[in-house]
Amino acid sequence: MKNGRARRILGIWVAAAFVAACMSPPMRAFEDLPESVHLKSGAEAELHFSLPGVAEITSPNEAVIAGFDQSVTEMGNEVTITAGSRSGEATVTYRLLGLIPVKQVSVTVDEERRLIPGGQSVGVAIRTEGVVVVGASDLGSVASPARLAGLRAGDRILSVNGVAVTGAQHLTELVSDGNEAEFEIERDGERQKVAFSPALDRRDNAYRLGVWVRDSTAGIGTLTFYDPQQKTFGALGHAITDVDTGIVLPVGEGGIYESSVVDVNKGKSGQPGELLGQFFDAETMLGEVKENTDYGIFGNAEQEISNPLYPEGLPAGTRADVSLGKAELLTTLVDGEIRSYEIEIVKLADQSEAATRSMVIRVTDEELLEKTGGIVQGMSGSPIIQNGRIIGAVTHVFVNDPTQGYGVYLDWMLEQIPEEGEEWGVSAA
Repeated sequence: MKNGRARRILGIWVAAAFVAACMSPPMRAFEDLPESVHLKSGAEAELHFSLPGVAEITSPNEAVIAGFDQSVTEMGNEVTITAGSRSGEATVTYRLLGLIPVKQVSVTVDEERRLIPGGQSVGVAIRTEGVVVVGASDLGSVASPARLAGLRAGDRILSVNGVAVTGAQHLTELVSDGNEAEFEIERDGERQKVAFSPALDRRDNAYRLGVWVRDSTAGIGTLTFYDPQQKTFGALGHAITDVDTGIVLPVGEGGIYESSVVDVNKGKSGQPGELLGQFFDAETMLGEVKENTDYGIFGNAEQEISNPLYPEGLPAGTRADVSLGKAELLTTLVDGEIRSYEIEIVKLADQSEAATRSMVIRVTDEELLEKTGGIVQGMSGSPIIQNGRIIGAVTHVFVNDPTQGYGVYLDWMLEQIPEEGEEWGVSAA
């Protein structure tokens, strides 16, 4: 009887001691340790283990962790982890009194991506995948066959009787016999088929669909970055859209070219300014455009692209690296030189997934304000640099205040480029 009572008392005492230990500051601090740590190459992280013990680290690749140091403190261990030169995973295991594993922290190391910042003016020319319907037109007294069949502005005509449409003239040739044809179209991202016949335009005795289409566009913008490892580029920071329908033009083929700024229309409230540029033939081609997305145009570089201000490149910053305050943008004006201009980041959007309008910036550089009034059309894509990292690109100007505009996080631009060894995806539509 006495033995049973003693066991109960001992059990109550052990339970109380356990609860007290769990509620103690060292234990609570121990439980507050993170489950995971993310580091860039060369970065350090410190973990404070508040109970006596020993930490150990394991990784399938020795290059993932460059350093692992621990020192004994009054209440446990202090561990310093230094990320290595290779991407990968590691696990820190902490053993109480060196025996019992009581905590694991996963460590993820990402190689620091180094990019050549842009800033140079580039000419952009693309031909669309298929043709974009921008409007319908009656053929004299004959109603538009395309309109009667239900085609509308913004539709893309992709093929006729299974033959891919390569341009406006090609579409005319495919319906020139006047026979009923099956058209594959894309509307709001969904493909469908519709059959109808062209009508004879008696004004010139040619068969026509009664529709206006667009198959190409060209303009001036700014290069954001060149990746010397993957030989890829990003520019503009926003999509190229059809001026009439507003759709993101899908890329059939296209390129970016060396361009020169010949004049500047200074911006003012209610009237955005513009960089006036020119570009020439394929001999000046810098890269092949593969994607046109909400976050810019992207593709493969045809040659090495340099920046005299940062010949060794800069690290690619994540949105976590961006803060309110001073920054700089790189752009090119009439003198043809890439120059750095002071700006201020005045507002940041909390974005956990890709979205436009990541930040609001204000031009504070007196020289740029004097020459352009602030942000102007053609400056889109100008890289934004803060604390020695490329963190984003200029995208749009505020119509009523050209000293301010939007920028997009570099994160969202880099997401548009496939991983090394992967193929480019389907163009946005």
